[in-house]
Amino acid sequence: MLPDVIETARLKLRPVTVDDVEAVLEYAGDPDWQRYVPTTPSLFTRRNAEKYVAFAVLCDPSTRPVWAITLDGQMVGDISLISEKNWRVATLGYGLLKRHWGRGLTSEAARAVVDQAFATYGQLRRIAAHTVPANDRSTGLLRKLGFTYEGTLRANQIENEQLIDEAVFSMLREEWITR
Repeated sequence: MLPDVIETARLKLRPVTVDDVEAVLEYAGDPDWQRYVPTTPSLFTRRNAEKYVAFAVLCDPSTRPVWAITLDGQMVGDISLISEKNWRVATLGYGLLKRHWGRGLTSEAARAVVDQAFATYGQLRRIAAHTVPANDRSTGLLRKLGFTYEGTLRANQIENEQLIDEAVFSMLREEWITR
């Protein structure tokens, strides 16, 4: 199983707790953040934050670990990995408070999670990540990490009652080893 706590040079990734509601409300309630997360309600309320935190706390860490990304002891985002097919493939997800965008924090957290996942699960062959094609920060982050753009799933997500496209990136074990 992946560790409950992962530390990097600047960050501590730890399990999400009920004390994280305010932080989730702050980043997920930001319209700029929501623009790239089509499944987030446009009016993100305290109740939405409480539901997300409850979901994250209750996720089975053996198949769907969710970590709070903390900087100087404060939650500034979250990162998760969803196991599919008994850890043969997984899907990476992440979000970060807007005021910390562009500082390399998400790439630092994602690199640590990807490295831990491939190192822990010898059977893991692929980690995928999905993003809105217009999210240049996220697509750039994935390319920087060594993920390969696979294509765009047309009309694959719903945003404001409209279908939108979703870009798919992935990293294979062989690519992780040689990166």
